[in-house]
Amino acid sequence: MYKDKKNWFFVVTILLIVGYYYLLNPYEQKDFFISCPFYNVTGYQCPGCGSQRAFHEVLHFNFIEAFKQNALFLLSIPYVLLIIFTSFNKEKHQKLRSILLGNKTLLFLLIISVLFGVFRNL
Repeated sequence: MYKDKKNWFFVVTILLIVGYYYLLNPYEQKDFFISCPFYNVTGYQCPGCGSQRAFHEVLHFNFIEAFKQNALFLLSIPYVLLIIFTSFNKEKHQKLRSILLGNKTLLFLLIISVLFGVFRNL
């Protein structure tokens, strides 16, 4: 019973977040969105800068604009969806989850994020 409540809580939370980003526009309503502290201090974009705007654009099917805002965010959507999908039945997808969340994969993703952060500011 507890597992079902946890899954429903997760689904409701995701739906609320999606609704928030669908209805509110990060370009116009900046007070309702989190600003990047790294950008505010250094003036450089971190790997996550533009993700909120990109998410808003994805929800409105503007994939080209989402790619312009944050290409890494757009390219990471299938990976994140696969992790979410496998989390609903961890026993069945244990091998895939161990690959997706393994140390080598996470190190590779960290390196990609750092390189993306560096090259987007050149």
